[in-house]
Order: sequence, then C-alpha cells, then structure tokens
Amino acid sequence: MRAALLLLLLAVAALAQPAERFVLGEAEHPWERGGDGRDPTILVNRFGVLNVITVGPSTIEDTTNTPGDAVDFARRPGWISPLFFPEDQNIAPRLLTIRNGLTTSNVSIGEEQLKQLTGMINGNHQVAFERKPSLANPDINPQNVLLIFDFGAPVGIHRIRFYPRNTVAATPSLPYQFDFLRGYEVWVNRTQTAALTPDLLVARQPTSEEAVVDLELAPQYARLVKLKSLATTPFELDEVEIYGTGYVPKATYLSDILDLGERATIGPIELAAEAVGDSIFSNLSLRVRTGVDNTPILYRQTLRDLTGKVLGYKELVASAYYALPPSDQAALIADELNWSPWNTVVPGSLPSAPMPRRYLQFQLDLSGNLENTRQVDRLEFDYLQPPIADTLRAEVYPRLAQAEQPASFRYALRLGALGTVRGFDRLEVDTNGEATNFRAVQIDGRPVAFTVEEVRPDGFSLGFPLIREGGAVLEFSFDLPIFRYGTTFSGRVYHRASGPVPQALEPGNVLRFAPDDQDELSNLFVAIPRQQIGRLIGEVVLQPSLFTPNGDGVNDQVQIDFNLLQLLKPVPVSLDLYDLSGRRLGALVSADLGIGPARFRWDGRLDGRLVPPGIYLWVLRVDADAFEERHNGTLGVVY
Repeated sequence: MRAALLLLLLAVAALAQPAERFVLGEAEHPWERGGDGRDPTILVNRFGVLNVITVGPSTIEDTTNTPGDAVDFARRPGWISPLFFPEDQNIAPRLLTIRNGLTTSNVSIGEEQLKQLTGMINGNHQVAFERKPSLANPDINPQNVLLIFDFGAPVGIHRIRFYPRNTVAATPSLPYQFDFLRGYEVWVNRTQTAALTPDLLVARQPTSEEAVVDLELAPQYARLVKLKSLATTPFELDEVEIYGTGYVPKATYLSDILDLGERATIGPIELAAEAVGDSIFSNLSLRVRTGVDNTPILYRQTLRDLTGKVLGYKELVASAYYALPPSDQAALIADELNWSPWNTVVPGSLPSAPMPRRYLQFQLDLSGNLENTRQVDRLEFDYLQPPIADTLRAEVYPRLAQAEQPASFRYALRLGALGTVRGFDRLEVDTNGEATNFRAVQIDGRPVAFTVEEVRPDGFSLGFPLIREGGAVLEFSFDLPIFRYGTTFSGRVYHRASGPVPQALEPGNVLRFAPDDQDELSNLFVAIPRQQIGRLIGEVVLQPSLFTPNGDGVNDQVQIDFNLLQLLKPVPVSLDLYDLSGRRLGALVSADLGIGPARFRWDGRLDGRLVPPGIYLWVLRVDADAFEERHNGTLGVVY
C-alpha cells in the first residue's frame, strides 16, 4: 500500500514539474563542447561530404562538432560563424591537419621528402624542400616539379609568398639564399581539378631573378593552389606561405548527441543569430534528428562461413566494431529504425522530427562569401518530462470539400501513452479562414464543457477538461469555407499547467466517421474537386449592377465582392474600369491581397469626379507568380 502510494506521489510530482530549458551556446553548454553529450557522429564519404546516402567501403564516421574544421569560435567569443582569416594570417600550416593536404608530382616520396614537404609549410626555417643534386641522388631533376596545396574546401586567399632559406628568416648556417626558384607558374582552383573546373593561371615567370616571390592576388576563393617549377636550375623552398582573407564560404556545426535523460516533448527551437554584412548574400539553415538510442549509426560485423561466403551481419557497439579486423567490418549505415532522418526546422517553430524522444542532434549550416555571412549566438528550446503524450494521431472528415462553400468538418484526436504522460487540455488547429459553429465536443463519446479560446483567420484554439488516459479520443465539429487546394488542418496540443510547450499532431486513423471513411485515407488534409484546382478567383459579384451615385442615399455605391483562392501569399490584385471603346479610365481596386473574401465599394468617382452615365467594362486581374487570371463584366451608371 505504501509502495503504491509512493509511486502515485512520484507520478504526481513529475507531472507538476515545469518545462526545462536547454541552451547551447551559453556558459553551461558552450559551443566548443557541443552540448556536453555523446560525441557527434555522422557518415561522410572520402571527399568529406556529409550525410551520405549511398554507403560503401569508403564511408567513414566523423565524430567532430566541426566537420572540415570550418567553424570559428574565437572571432566573436560565445558565438559561432564560418572560419575567418585576417589578411596577415598564413594559412598554409592548416594543410598539415588535412589528409593529402600537400602532395607533389615528378618526385619520389620517401621519409626524407616527407620531412622536407612538412618543413616547407610548418614555419621551421631549418628544413626546406630541396630539388638539388646530392651524392645520394646526383641526377635529380628540378624542372616540372608540381606542388599541390589542397585545403579540402574553398578558402579565401589574397597573397602567396615563397622563398629559400636565409632570406625572409636569417639562417646564416644555411646560406642558400641564391637557390631560389628561377622559373615558376602558380595556379589556383576554387573547387577541384576537373574538366568543368579548370585551374586558373594567376602568375607565370619563365625566368625569375627574385629570391623572395611575393604575389598579391585579388581576394578570391581557392581550394587548390599549385606551384610548378619551370627552370632547370636546382632550387629549394624554405617556406610556401598562403595568406587567407575573409570568411570561408560554408561551415557546418554538429551538436553532440544530446541526452535529455528520458523521452520528452520538445518545444519550438529558437535561434539567436545575426547577419554579417548584407543578409541577402548569406544563409543559415537548421536541421534536427531524434532517436531512441544514443547512436544513429549501425555498427555491424560481417559473418561468413568457412568458404568466405557472407551469411549475414551482427550488430555491435562501436568499440567492438572498431576492434574487428577491417575485413570483418561491414559498411557503416544509418540506423533508420531507431533514428529519424534529418528534418529542416524553421527557427521559432516546432521540429517535425518524431516526438517525444530522449535523444536528439542538431546541424547548423552557415554560408556566405568573403565579406557576408551569419553568426549564431545560441540555440535553445524548452522540453517537458514526462511528455504530453507518446503519440497524438489526428484526422479530419470529410477530406473533399467544394471551394467557396461553407463546409462542416469533424475532427478527432487520439492520445497514445506508453508510460506516464502529462496529457493535454488545449488544442490549436491551423486553418485558412475563420472557423465557426464549434459543437459536439466529446471525450470518448461523452459531451464535455469547452471554451473557444481564440478564432483567427488562420486558426483557432479550444479548451476542455484534461485528457490523460491512453487511448482517449477527443472529437468535435466546426464549419469553415475552404478556399485553397491542399488545406491541411495541422495542430498541436498543450498542457496548460506546464506552460507554452506544445506537442504537434500527426495524421493517422482515429475514428470511422462514416461508412465511406477509409482508414488508409485518414489524414489532416482536405482537397477540392479536380475541376476547381488551379483557379485563383471565385465568384465575382457587383451589387447592384446598375447604380445611381446621385447623393440621394439610394444605390449611391456599388459593392464589389469576390473570393481569392489557392494563394500562399498576398499578390497584386487590380480591378480596372474601361469605356466601351476599350480605353482604360482608372483603377477601382489596386492592392496586394491574400487568400479569402475581398469586399470593396465604389462611389462612381475617378480622380474625385463622377464618371458620366453609361455602361462600363470592368476587368479583375490577379497576378500570381505562375500566371495571371482575369475576369470581366459590365457595370451601369445612371442618374
């Protein structure tokens, strides 16, 4: 008895807990630490492309917060942005951390050559890359040696400098200042060497007398810098310096695998961000994925028989997988059963990834150019534990309605619970017009008291007694004219006592509304008949069609009513008046209007003066992005 009472008290206490807040980018969870969860994990191919779909032997796992090392934490402390290079920064040493960052052709590479190549970009003025005869190699060929500096991704550059020892830095014990490159070419490539992206020649000097070559370039992006020797004279290179400038064009930040401790309802994702320079030249996108375990990757062992035939695969933890011989490591693949795909999130909105979940991960992609980019201060969201529900299936009926006609709909929502849940007592539903006549609100078939808390042109909200029981069904009816093809009555529910943290509804079968209601068609989507698809203007009514603007108070104005259909945003709408010869006289309506009914009145005046009596033509135009639609008719003015 006491144990049961204790469990009840713990459950009640859990339900009374307010929403918690997670903030990435502040002192408790700074950007540099990724959110203090499990190291991020993502599949990349051998070119470093993220989120690969086609996997194979070259697919590898990246466990860093900054794939490609293109995120800047220092330029604005506490913020992240694409990496920035001041103009006096030599970025050639970055090549030491990039796979195949420095390669060469026409040179046999051994241990000594590798040491020399490293010494050419690491700032060590004691070691140089040498193409000079020696006792061990008297026939060395200094001509047509090609050095390839590959940053792996485009970076901003504006200057290239190279020189032998004992020039820029004094090394009297190594007096090789006259062993400089006597002829050279310098090429750059923004992406990579390919037929569609040829190298660009930026400097060529067949005969050079300069020990220190210092090339100033127009600021530009380059992934590859290539230096080629042209002369037959032996030479050395103490350092090749490549000076950066501006922001890199792209940067990706991956949060850790965040563990909320148990399944949670996650509220809207907020981003505090700013544009650097002109925002039209930069972009910021946010994605999220959620999971039920702490790794979105499947680690598998290949099982074979004695002949080597593959029999199947065995799932392992990551440590056991990497302890296997490479021949037994199956290709890494995404765990599509326990993790959702990446879903784009509009900042300030609910994530569309499955909820509730215990684990989640964020991906931020920032892009721009040398001078214009985005910076992010913090990412934050509220979450509820226990969640509002484990599932929230909803549907609307009927799923076909005539445009411009009042229609009645039935709406149903079922709560699913796999454990303790908070439940909900408020529902918001999105519409494309003002709903009316809310009625027949029931919970499990029993009428309940309810309140219409808000009705807006784009939605409504209802309040009712708390629903917490697994399997409980909320049902109600309402009326609404349908103006647009593909109206989706999406929605979300709230637990009032827990604050403004909603959980989104997902379409699915709840009830059998009528004999013709097919379970497999259950949805929150309402269509219009095929013959109405594509129309922008509904019925146009001018009343009266013959009016007398003489100031006697009777029929002094004409009332103009029409419906705009299927618009996703306001568009230019005009109603022009013409005489019978086709001469345009003026505009009765000229405005940007959105979907829904429109009403205007005209008093018979153009430019402040009454038009003469007679029959006139009117033309109504709606100029949408894809096409223009016109309607016309006649209007009579008499005195």
